[in-house]
Amino acid sequence: MSNHAMKRQSHGNHWMGVIAFILLLTGGAFSGLWVVTLADLPANKGMNITYGVLALGCLVFSVMIFSLLVRQLRHSPVLPDNTPAEINRYLAKVRPS
Repeated sequence: MSNHAMKRQSHGNHWMGVIAFILLLTGGAFSGLWVVTLADLPANKGMNITYGVLALGCLVFSVMIFSLLVRQLRHSPVLPDNTPAEINRYLAKVRPS
């Protein structure tokens, strides 16, 4: 049996960053659909409102996730921070002396 605890290794990427990126892309697609339905506004008022709310919701949730990850990780949740200071901080956190 091993007497040391397994530690989680992070390489700078977070799975919620992927979710936020997908939400960002989905919000962009819904905003495109919202703009397209603006051309036929009196007939498709319900769809226009639905696409607008979905676009805004996806964009707001992705911004919330990105800002939360930036505060928790103290660097970009999408791109790993491979600077010497970040490597030293990581090594001090994962392999304390």
